[in-house]
Amino acid sequence: MHTLIQLLRRNHRLVLFVLLEIIALNWIASTHAHPRGRITSVGMKMSSSWTETLGRMMYLKDLKTTNVKLLMENSRLRTANLNSQKANLTDTFNVTFHQKVWESIPAEIIRYSSDFKNNILVANRGRSSGIVPGMGMLDHGNIAGLVTEVTEHEALVLPIIHLHTQWSVRLGNEGAIGRLIWSGHGTKYATLKDIPLTELIIPGDPVVTTGFQGTFPSGLEVGKVEEVLVTQADKFQSVTVKLGADYKHIHYVEFLTNANSGIVDSLITLAPE
Repeated sequence: MHTLIQLLRRNHRLVLFVLLEIIALNWIASTHAHPRGRITSVGMKMSSSWTETLGRMMYLKDLKTTNVKLLMENSRLRTANLNSQKANLTDTFNVTFHQKVWESIPAEIIRYSSDFKNNILVANRGRSSGIVPGMGMLDHGNIAGLVTEVTEHEALVLPIIHLHTQWSVRLGNEGAIGRLIWSGHGTKYATLKDIPLTELIIPGDPVVTTGFQGTFPSGLEVGKVEEVLVTQADKFQSVTVKLGADYKHIHYVEFLTNANSGIVDSLITLAPE
């Protein structure tokens, strides 16, 4: 015991230094334990956030893949349905003239404007996919526009909501024929002109394509009657049509190509005025 005391006296400075080191280390450990916990917590939150973001990205990628597959399947079914209708019509009336063959080509809208007087749409299909000027475009089965220009991989489309377009449409499958014109306001409605006063029109009646222009087959839905306006001075009824195409959210679309469009176009060009 005496020897230990003498040792401590001779090395008291070293002993004091060691004690102070131990106290300091203890203090550091105790005061930094919580910040380390916070750092760990932040790291875990960041990791969780990245995991969630990656999960959402994978989900959106899978969703897009699914949507594209559905679009292609809808396109295939529409092609089969349109040609089936034409075949049935030929059988019923024993038609022997040149038969139109329709094909649907799926696409996506990659750029668009719907807040101007002369709106345009740009699709990610062009000449390389068989798209040519004059083709019609559908949005979920409703007519949505007409191709005016194409590049190798893109197509410029004029929608119904464009001041320089007019569309030949019919009230139902056997009703009066008129011109569908956009007023320049909004994206949901257009006006059907040249409908005789004798035509009975009820809100909710379908407005469909006539097929006269060769761009679309007859009977495809354009929209539905929203309101009918008539004044004493009018010779025709003015019909407000709620469009079927949703231009605010348009994305997946279809182009309709006609295998005999060249023949039809040449006949129209050569027809006497």
